[in-house]
Amino acid sequence: MKTAMMLERGSHELQDRAEIIALPDGGLVLVVADGAGGRSGGAEAAEKVIEMVREFTATRVSFEDEAFCELLKSVDRAIETNPGAGETTAVVACVSADGIMGASVGDSGAWLIGEHGCENLTRLQQRKPFLGTGMAMPVAFKAGKLSGTLLLASDGLLKYTSQENICKAVTQNNLNTVAKALIDLVRHPSGSLPDDVCVVVCR
Repeated sequence: MKTAMMLERGSHELQDRAEIIALPDGGLVLVVADGAGGRSGGAEAAEKVIEMVREFTATRVSFEDEAFCELLKSVDRAIETNPGAGETTAVVACVSADGIMGASVGDSGAWLIGEHGCENLTRLQQRKPFLGTGMAMPVAFKAGKLSGTLLLASDGLLKYTSQENICKAVTQNNLNTVAKALIDLVRHPSGSLPDDVCVVVCR
């Protein structure tokens, strides 16, 4: 499996975070967290997601079906009790020889894109409450073995362009250019972005 990742600031402070974690068995855990804008502590909340996913995966080789839901519930409680942290979305996806599994909260997403179309793995997720409220409701997702491209992205991409444009950019670009091509979909003619944008791609 090969991966690409890119984050770009669309506001005064980059509040998106992303991580790619290699597992001992050759699998990968991909993470995207989008700190809630318009309030303080969003970046800190998103950083806490990354920190706790790193800690969680460091002690495990395999994961039960609800493992990432339970992890995100723990993250929710940890952020809530941190006075310096705000709220954040999160998508966590584990890609292994057995398939894809993960969980999400908020409006960041995980899409599986192939020659025959696009499957929104996070279509059933609960947009709110975000992590950090103590009331978040993570929703698990699963898919078969990776075929095509797995995309994790914040709403800075998903909200400001169409599924058709995203799928076209993914299928028409190689791994070296796909992350930039995706972000360029939502770039204004001036070069600025409507929001922070974060993308992680796995093939």
